[in-house]
Amino acid sequence: MENPLTIWDTPVGFTETHLWNCGKICRVRADISSALGGVFHHIFYKSFFLFKGILVNNRRTMGDKRRNSFDDLNWGRLNLVSAQDQIGDLNTWKVTYQHGDRMVRVSCRALPELGVPHGIDNDVSSALIDYFMSLGLPDDGEMNMSVSELMQLAGFHRTGKYREMLLESLDRLHTTSYEIAGGWRDHPNRRWTTAKFHFIELLEYTHQGESGKFDERSMLRVRLAEPLVASLRSGYTKPLNIEFMQSLSRPRTRIIFRLLDAMRYNPESPDEIIDEFEIGILEWADLCKLPNARPDTIRRALEAPHEELMRRGYLRSVVIEGRGRTQRLHYEFAPEFTPVSPALLARLRTHGVTDGVSRQLARQYTSSVLMARIDQFDRLVRSGTLTIRKTAAHALVHLIRNPDQYPDAQGSRVVTVPPLSPPSRQPAPESELPTWAEELGALSPEEAATFTVKRVALLFARRFSTSELDQLRYQVLHGVTDPAQLLTEAHLRLVRIEAQQFVDELKTRLHAGMEGHLLPPLRLA
Repeated sequence: MENPLTIWDTPVGFTETHLWNCGKICRVRADISSALGGVFHHIFYKSFFLFKGILVNNRRTMGDKRRNSFDDLNWGRLNLVSAQDQIGDLNTWKVTYQHGDRMVRVSCRALPELGVPHGIDNDVSSALIDYFMSLGLPDDGEMNMSVSELMQLAGFHRTGKYREMLLESLDRLHTTSYEIAGGWRDHPNRRWTTAKFHFIELLEYTHQGESGKFDERSMLRVRLAEPLVASLRSGYTKPLNIEFMQSLSRPRTRIIFRLLDAMRYNPESPDEIIDEFEIGILEWADLCKLPNARPDTIRRALEAPHEELMRRGYLRSVVIEGRGRTQRLHYEFAPEFTPVSPALLARLRTHGVTDGVSRQLARQYTSSVLMARIDQFDRLVRSGTLTIRKTAAHALVHLIRNPDQYPDAQGSRVVTVPPLSPPSRQPAPESELPTWAEELGALSPEEAATFTVKRVALLFARRFSTSELDQLRYQVLHGVTDPAQLLTEAHLRLVRIEAQQFVDELKTRLHAGMEGHLLPPLRLA
């Protein structure tokens, strides 16, 4: 049984966290604890504070553009988006292949007018998975976002042409049916299963009039497939360098990069990562969903992606051996792109180790060695044998690189890790948490509107319709509603257990705006 958490507990992957802009945190904890009868239970914690934009590190701000992206290992390895640039009238495909002792059968059926998912559908699916992860993995699989935000996450230009392409891509991912027999991993139970689903189970969006097309202020509500949500929430994921993927020139190259990156992971033991990969050319065509079975045609389709991935430094080499249908591909990955297992990455992050340093360590040591040294570090700190003079990250990296300088936890010698630079005579005062006005004031009006809608949708899950969120974004974007005042009030009402009153008042204000009436002011608690 899980232990109850307190307001000071840190979820996996985050360093010390605080409620943003709530003043005296201890008073917030007391208020919540009192309202709940003195028990701050982990279920309330997860539903109320889980999103990493709600739990805000006091050392980071909204202006931080770093993206730690992840992909689902089932979706990534199966590659359910065809690497074809043009699909013609293709609206169905089936592939069957042997994987160890298992026979895997995968089929896809799409609407004739849309065709099978292909090309940029890879960018859209990776953006949606990444966004879902960033929200803290909502258990219902639903997420609200603006069309402009999804376009940015997918790496699209924000033009009318790309809005049309995005809508068609979402329609394909919503209407296409997949069936995977014997190839969908239920990793917590160590079982292979059969799964049938649409990538997007629910698609709802706002638009002007009866056009049915996206416009600049369109809002989306998307619900991902239940098997995909379960896979993501179980932790069956891998890191994905989404910025590198989006920098690749062609959709086909991006799809092959994503597939190759997923194939580096052992599906039954994802902490095992390989540096070389070999596969038959016909089987690789099936995985890439390239329907032409002629080896010469497959080789021509792979030439440009191979050349770019080697030129960009992801692949060290690609060797094709054999003749005809028996040809085999041998890929060797560049060490600079050594991935870090999600479990190891999470443990290093909890000690403040940056992703760049984590990748360096992963190139030098095996995952088992790194895990063992993190365990040793934790034991030494708990026993008081290790004294940290600088930061936990510096101390841990020093131990990893210099294990002989450290005793076991049972030893009597106390170790002090030398600082990287002479310590200042006076410790720096702890910085004040920024106010909502300061943080939102540093954003553009569109960024502030997008952030406000995302925050409200997360704080009050499923209480606002897509049209209401559309109106909220419009009001913030045009200066009708002050986002700093709104979010300050939203957090305060939640702490006072007055969420429903706040929702009712905000809905009244939003509907007045939709009907062209005078907006009632928000009541400040």
